[in-house]
Amino acid sequence: MSKKRLAVDQDNVIADLLFEWVRRYNNDFNDNLKPEQINSWNWHGLCKPECGSNIYTYMDDPDLFLNLPVMEGSQETLKELSNIYDIYIVTAPFNLNNVVPKYEWLKKHFPFLDEDKFVFTRDKSIIRAEYLIDDKPSNLETFRGNQILYTAPHNLNEERFYRVNNWIDVREILLDWK
Repeated sequence: MSKKRLAVDQDNVIADLLFEWVRRYNNDFNDNLKPEQINSWNWHGLCKPECGSNIYTYMDDPDLFLNLPVMEGSQETLKELSNIYDIYIVTAPFNLNNVVPKYEWLKKHFPFLDEDKFVFTRDKSIIRAEYLIDDKPSNLETFRGNQILYTAPHNLNEERFYRVNNWIDVREILLDWK
């Protein structure tokens, strides 16, 4: 019997991009913005005027992706679920410079996952799986399987998808749904 496929987004689902991104911005611009204040995808309006849309240039730094904290509970849960599910990490690199650092980060923090199942694409509609866990609603809109929204400050008003708040929730529902 073959395992069901589980596709999992990287940034803000297993890697805490928002935490590190805001930390760098605060350090560079002497601000005290908090990750929970980032309530939209286009958050340059929350930054100091001298930063503005330059907030997105942090995404050009490959080191950003090498040093992201791991989302609490994601390693243990994915290791357990890998016995039941065929797990794919599906991530949308901001640019080509991000691919290698994202890959290296995955190998370092999730060595038990099959690197042949790391998918780098901006179009997640190409993925064929039973489940997709993602923090970005537009990625879920085009996905044909079961859509699971991972809670993040920028998606709190989204009500169209099944929502999980943390990796305890993920574990619970995916063990139920197997």
